[in-house]
Amino acid sequence: MLEKDIHLLEELDSVSQIHFLDRNDIDHIMTDLAIRILPSLRIERMSVWLFNSEKTALISIGEYDTRTEKFNKNSVLHQNAIPIYFEALRKNKIIIAEDIYNHPATMELNEEYSKPNSICSLMDIPLRISGELIGVICFEKVDIKRVFTANEQSFCLSLSFVLASTLESRQRRVAQAKLEALLTEKETLVKEINHRVKNNFSILISLIRISKNKARTEESRTILQEYEQRLFSMLKIHDLLNQSYNHSEINLSKYITELVNEFRVSFPHFNHCVNTRINNYEFTLSSKRVLYLGLIVTEILLNSIKHAAANTPNYELTIELLEINDHHVNLTIGDNGPGFDFEKEVSKDSLGLPLIKDLSSAIDVDAKFPTLKNSNYTFFFKL
Repeated sequence: MLEKDIHLLEELDSVSQIHFLDRNDIDHIMTDLAIRILPSLRIERMSVWLFNSEKTALISIGEYDTRTEKFNKNSVLHQNAIPIYFEALRKNKIIIAEDIYNHPATMELNEEYSKPNSICSLMDIPLRISGELIGVICFEKVDIKRVFTANEQSFCLSLSFVLASTLESRQRRVAQAKLEALLTEKETLVKEINHRVKNNFSILISLIRISKNKARTEESRTILQEYEQRLFSMLKIHDLLNQSYNHSEINLSKYITELVNEFRVSFPHFNHCVNTRINNYEFTLSSKRVLYLGLIVTEILLNSIKHAAANTPNYELTIELLEINDHHVNLTIGDNGPGFDFEKEVSKDSLGLPLIKDLSSAIDVDAKFPTLKNSNYTFFFKL
């Protein structure tokens, strides 16, 4: 008896080390498991059944019979044919039937299952994951009746715990594999969308540049130049989103730097007039807020070039992004022009200033606009 107990413990320890993910792995492992365990228990059949999603049927994921040495699966037992047996499982009871044909919980199985397989005695143990009933593991004796000893019952119960744990692990692994596949698909889709959007923006910018070069009047060239800058501010959003890990937020320092660099390229004759002080902070904004801010910055720069540069001796344009304390970042854009009454000018029939005001309200930022004493725009962002 002692040798047999040790043998069962060795088998249990071996089973506890089993892990699987692929469906085919289950078939091989369960076959190997049954071949090793059935002789130790002195029985001929072992099977594992799981409920369908509606809990109205049990479907076998593995049945092994030592008499035929065959592994089968996908047999189905319907609740409407064996309701008493289903109810016994739901009560979390271990069903031990020395005489399967006369046991109250197993009599319903006679014609459909027990007699065709010559089963005389069985021990069925419910399988649960996180307290939820998921199926049953069955140990079956054929041809002659037999009693399962206390040690055998303890071994089979422990085996059911190990199997349930292994099935739970497989569920987690399958779920994780599906999640990783979905994330990969999402990453690919986002990159493809960004690539197409960038191409479309690039085409638009190229068309505007061609039209600008062919424009017959300075006014037309100026208008096209402004639209080119606005489109670039949007294009740079997609470039930085594509570089971002989460594709939803953009580093403010990098974005402002990119806009200023493009401004320098577009207006090279003002390069010597542009002063920047943009510190690199790990401060991000949502793509929507950055898009609006990009349009705001573009309008401010264009307005400065258009209105202040020609009328201000020793013209200078300043862009600063500074941390004013542990909780706020301050973006200031302005020139050394004489200043103007922003609130008065915004009511006039123009595009730029109303756009700046409306977009500033939309991004929920504390903003200060130019007055008659200065030409500075200041935006306070909370960290």
